[in-house]
Amino acid sequence: MEVTKRLAEFAVEMKYEKIPEDVIRQAKFAIADSMGAVISGLEESTVEIIRKVLVKDYGPGSATVLGCGMDLAAPGAALANAAAAHALDNDNISLTVSGFVTSPIFFALLAVAEEEDGLSGRQLLEAFVAGYEVEAGIARGLGVYHYANGWHSTSTLAHFGASVAVGKLLNLDVLQMRYVIGVAASEASGVRTMVGNMINPFHVGKAARNGVAAARLVQNGFSAHESVLETNWGFCNAFNGKGNYDLSAMLSGLGEPYDLVDPGLVIKVYPCCGLIHSGLDGVLDLKKEHGVFTEDLRRGQIAVHELVPKTMNFDHPENGYEAKFSIPFCVATAMREGSVKMSHFNDERVRESGMQQIMGCVETVVHPELRGYETFLDKEFTDVTLELKDGRTLQTRVWRLNNRGSKGRPITLEELKEKFLGCTGSRYGKEAAMGVFRKLVELEKVADIREVTACLK
Repeated sequence: MEVTKRLAEFAVEMKYEKIPEDVIRQAKFAIADSMGAVISGLEESTVEIIRKVLVKDYGPGSATVLGCGMDLAAPGAALANAAAAHALDNDNISLTVSGFVTSPIFFALLAVAEEEDGLSGRQLLEAFVAGYEVEAGIARGLGVYHYANGWHSTSTLAHFGASVAVGKLLNLDVLQMRYVIGVAASEASGVRTMVGNMINPFHVGKAARNGVAAARLVQNGFSAHESVLETNWGFCNAFNGKGNYDLSAMLSGLGEPYDLVDPGLVIKVYPCCGLIHSGLDGVLDLKKEHGVFTEDLRRGQIAVHELVPKTMNFDHPENGYEAKFSIPFCVATAMREGSVKMSHFNDERVRESGMQQIMGCVETVVHPELRGYETFLDKEFTDVTLELKDGRTLQTRVWRLNNRGSKGRPITLEELKEKFLGCTGSRYGKEAAMGVFRKLVELEKVADIREVTACLK
């Protein structure tokens, strides 16, 4: 089965005019969301270190490091911007990949588009969809096994998405695109134990950087194995092992429907690990419906899939970033604040005695029906139980595909605008930030992408 060839053909043959309108709309929402996330992540120590130690090696250049007044060669700008976008774990998630796809793909594209003297928004959207769908196709074939066995799919699979997207932007042919996929397979890496520390955003940045490098190498005559996905010593056997993947699933449904809309992506309404968003929806829904306050709570139980606590494993976080991967902290925040916002994740709040007390009332358990790969995502839910001091027990179940921000409860244009302004308004002012937002949600009308980056220098 010539999987690598077919994926390459799919990307090369994609035309903007044939992409459905709802797919383009979703792509624009995803891009606007990640662009806002970059600005909010600029001052994180992870990003500052990356800029200081690594990015200086890529200058000077013609690609913008957003918000920094710095222009670098495309690989450096892609690295810096993509890492910043994921620094606060607030960019959007691909359900199929079980990870973050938009940021590594788009910031690789953005850097190259500027370096190519400013390509259009339509060209970027076309390339973005191509890279996204190819990455999602590979993820379907690898299945949950890839993620569950320790690979950080945000990093490993994003190399394919970013590389193919940039290859599409550079108008590579089918054979060249097969080489690009081969280079991406050799660059792919990243283990899940790094989630919750500084390597997490670096995984996103390096995938963007390496995607630029892969496509540029091939553009200049570089070659690689033409069938790296399916060959005996190729990517699938090496990363998943024989018998633990399905090559046909990589091609079935490719573009029918587009993965961007079915099952779609999740635009986060809570700036923390997406695995607890169903639980936070449940807590906030019960709190609103029944008028529950923190002082009413005797015990809260969150019943989740067995894979969730393996990633969200900071039961006793020591800082604001670890708190994003702490079920007790996230649930306690929702109970106390009636919301979960960026400002809640700071070191002082984590150590606060009142917060520690509420966290002590939260118990995480694995639901007996949520074991094994086959129940992850499509059949996944979170059960929330709140036992109150007055003797009442409140319960609700929220399905993963019905999270706020997902296909079942999609974010509105107004909600996306509010999130974008929250990420960018304090740095650029509301009027300027709104101008950028309008360009992003009408990206197909932008003749030169530098019209956007010039506003975010």
